This record gives sequence, C-alpha cells and structure tokens, in this order.
Amino acid sequence: MRLVEKLRRIAAPAAGVQAAPTAARLPGGRIEADEGPLWVRRLEVPLGFVHGRLRLEDVRAAAPGELADVAREPRLKAFDLGRTVFFDTETTSLGGGVGTYVFLLGAAWFEGENFVVEQYFLSEITEERAFLAAINRRLSQFEFAVSFHGKGFDAPRLTDRLTFHRMELRMPAVHLDLCLVGRSLYRGAFGDCRLQTFERELVGFLRSDDLPGAECPRAYFSYLQGDPALVTRVFEHNLHDVLTLPAVAACFTREVLAPAHPVVRSNLGLLCESLGHDAPARGHYSAALEGLRASGHPLLSRTLERLALLERRAGRHAESARLLHERAAIRPRAFQPLEDLAKYYEHRARDVVRAEQAALDARAALLAGGTDVDPATRARQLHAIDHRLARLRRRI
Repeated sequence: MRLVEKLRRIAAPAAGVQAAPTAARLPGGRIEADEGPLWVRRLEVPLGFVHGRLRLEDVRAAAPGELADVAREPRLKAFDLGRTVFFDTETTSLGGGVGTYVFLLGAAWFEGENFVVEQYFLSEITEERAFLAAINRRLSQFEFAVSFHGKGFDAPRLTDRLTFHRMELRMPAVHLDLCLVGRSLYRGAFGDCRLQTFERELVGFLRSDDLPGAECPRAYFSYLQGDPALVTRVFEHNLHDVLTLPAVAACFTREVLAPAHPVVRSNLGLLCESLGHDAPARGHYSAALEGLRASGHPLLSRTLERLALLERRAGRHAESARLLHERAAIRPRAFQPLEDLAKYYEHRARDVVRAEQAALDARAALLAGGTDVDPATRARQLHAIDHRLARLRRRI
C-alpha cells in the first residue's frame, strides 16, 4: 500500500473544507481565509505511524538542539519540537527570481498525539495573495523552523513572491537547515547529500513511484492547462519530504550524540577543530581512522594530516611523525606532510639524513602536484624546500 493511501485512512478532514467541482480530483479542498479562498489539504498522522525504520513517536523524542554547533546556530540549543514547524515547497522552476512561483507548501508540526500536515496549494494564480498570506500566518505561529535547503532555496523563493505582493516573510526566528547540517556531517559518506539520499540511507524509507522533484514544475503547468493527474503526485512527493524532515533531524541528532560512522567522526573532528576544541577533535579523528583505513576511504589522508597537526600541537611529536609516515605512503603523495616530516627529523629527531630524504620527497611531490596549486604558492614552497635542502646538505 502506498504511503498516501495509508495516510488517507488516518487523515482527519480540515474543518469547513468543501471540494471544488473543478478540482474534485485534487487532495484536500477549498477553504475561505481572511484574504480570500485557497486550497488546503490537512492530515493528522498519529505518532505510531512508521516512516522507514522510525516511528514518529521516536522521532519526537529526539533533541535536535544537539545540532546547534554543527549548524553554527547557538539559538538552537533552546530547540523545542512543540514550537517547531517543518516545511518544504514546490516551485515552478528550480531557478530563482520573482518569476518563480511557489505553488505548493507543506507545513507540519507535532500537536498532541499527532503529527499535523497541511499542504497549501495555489489552485488559481489569482489566489496567490491569499495563498501566501495563509502560509505566512501559519509560519509565524512557531519559534523554530526546519527545512532542507530552506535557507538557500525555499525561504528566498517565498520572499520573492511575498515582496511582489508587498508583504514580508514571517519566518520563525531560528531556522535549522538540515541540508547544511547533512553536508557538514556526511560529506564523503554517500554519493551526494540530497534529502532522498539521507531518507534512504538513514531513515530506511524507499519511495515507490515517486514523481522526481525536477518533474514537479511540469506537473503544475499541466494542471493549469486542465490536467490534474500529475499534480496529485506532487502532493504525495511533498508529503514524503515533510514526513522525512523530522526523521532525518532525529538521525542527525543521534549520530552527533553517539557517532558511529567513520566519515562523520572525521567531519566532526574538522568541526571541533574549527571551533578551537582540539581535544575532542583528536578523539574524533582517532576514532575515525580504523574505519577509514578498512575502506581505503579518500578522507583517510585528510584525517591523518589533521590528527598529525593536533598531536604536534599537543607536544606528541613522535606520534605526529608516525601519522605523517602513514600519510606519506598514500598516493598521491602530498607536499605538506612530507615537509612536516623533514622539519621533524631536522629539529626533533636530529637526523639530517632522513630529513634530507623527506625534503627531497616533498620537493618531488610539489613538482608533481599538477595545476591545482597556485603558481605563486608553488614558487614560495619550492624556494623554502630548496633552502632547507641546501642547509641540510651543508650539515651533512
């Protein structure tokens, strides 16, 4: 049974909703709002509903406030699911500009023993002002918002259309964009960092007969020309997205609280390092190494380099050198780890012969580095390594 059919069985109809004869095949119905008529579909999903491997009740128990550091948003520490709206839009174009219409918005929140989903649909272009005002009114009722790429796409598209109607977007003060968090945590873990990738890999939900997001604009244009068949699938696509948002947020939270994926451990190390938390960063990098070595993951090189730097800062120079040697054995060889080894052997181990060999390897790696190195930087590094070689040869 398809998800939308399951939800139809448990859906509570919106109060005062009456289906318009001209759009009888569309989910939901027309209501009268303060600004005029608009089309709304409302579902009340019980918390026992299972989405992928997760029940909504378990999702509600997660604490996305733990994502504050990853999201670089300190206000998320006060995150409260009871004051949070999850939202996702469908638009007439994947580009930007005031000419791109938002024609469907799904908004959802936890209320009592249900997860309430409302889908606002632009059934007539002439109803856009009422459509946008209703969305604005709903969003303004919450203190926190959760989206996927909402900061970079959904919110700007809403702002464009509201500006056209001389209105301002009343977005909740704190906006958690799961796309940014997902990229920080999982970059390098999967083939990409799309919502449906996290949905499949983390939530365990596989869509069947889903209309791809890129096809949604065409479906809406077909609807405007009198064929509502495809646009009903847009409602289902949007519903999947909205149900997935809290599930993905819960998965991200659990991974931050008890990280198990080696790629996530490495990325958390980078995050901690950027915040100046060297000790936790060393812990994450060290924990990531076993899994990265076992899979031969491309992040192994970066993890070894960053951990070697932190060990050197902590005064553990021999351990730093051991990590640098491991990094130097990975192809392609990199200039910086080899130069650091040359410095270690010259100034710490007092072994000028091994220092010279490391410097020669660093010079070769620099010259073989291709075109990805800035010419000025390459020239400066080449001058420095030649100066080091000359000094070491005099000492030898």
